[in-house]
Amino acid sequence: MENFSQYNGEGTTLRKMQLRLLDILTEIDKICRKHDIQYWIDFGTLLGAVRHRGFIPWDDDIDVAMPSEDYRRFLEIAPKELPDNLFLQTQSTDTSYHFLLNKVRDKNSFFITQHEDFTKDYNKGLYIDIFEVVPYPQVNPRFQKKLLRWLYKTNFFFSVKQSVTLKNHLAAISFPIIKGSLNLVWAILNLKPKNKFGYEKRFSPYGNSYTADMIFPLKDIVFEGKTFLAPANPDRYLTSIYKDYMRIPPEEKRVTHIIHVEMR
Repeated sequence: MENFSQYNGEGTTLRKMQLRLLDILTEIDKICRKHDIQYWIDFGTLLGAVRHRGFIPWDDDIDVAMPSEDYRRFLEIAPKELPDNLFLQTQSTDTSYHFLLNKVRDKNSFFITQHEDFTKDYNKGLYIDIFEVVPYPQVNPRFQKKLLRWLYKTNFFFSVKQSVTLKNHLAAISFPIIKGSLNLVWAILNLKPKNKFGYEKRFSPYGNSYTADMIFPLKDIVFEGKTFLAPANPDRYLTSIYKDYMRIPPEEKRVTHIIHVEMR
């Protein structure tokens, strides 16, 4: 396999970031196992576990997912159980925070990505995103995927500070109408019976749906020499998101989110 040490070799800034994120994940895992909260590593984190047995070498974040009931329990329990250097960031616990996803943040770091808003003083430490997984209505999965991707696109546009461009100006005019229409369609669809055997992640950019047997029962997987929880069938799960996920992307697509990072 290709040598990727130029990205996250020992002592590099990226590797130090990854190890700090690993510490956050370890605390989340500890809380979830203690309280029987179901979670699993997701997206690129799961891909890294399968393909690299750890981080994708150029990756600088971690994602976890939880079913709705477990997600709500985690939001209630985590603030009481997280160590002093971490905190659960929501729009309630950090009133300047306005992004879509709740996070577990590291207080002893400063992490800047392209979407940060410096007019707001929300905590900008290293973080792990927490995705809520919900049953989806009994609708055509292909239609659902397109609908959810557009819902994400319009919601995300208004949750981050945008640069002043003609494209963004046009989006600012048209997206409220599109967003309102999509939300109405999705609300009507959700009046239908829910699919008891299928799930989708709220605020996922992919809009994918997953069958229950892809996810449950959860199983252990090794990530960076530690054991965390993963979907029952990582191959089907990852294929549904990335298709040929074992293929290493070309160098120009090996991107990170980092603009600036400081760690104490």
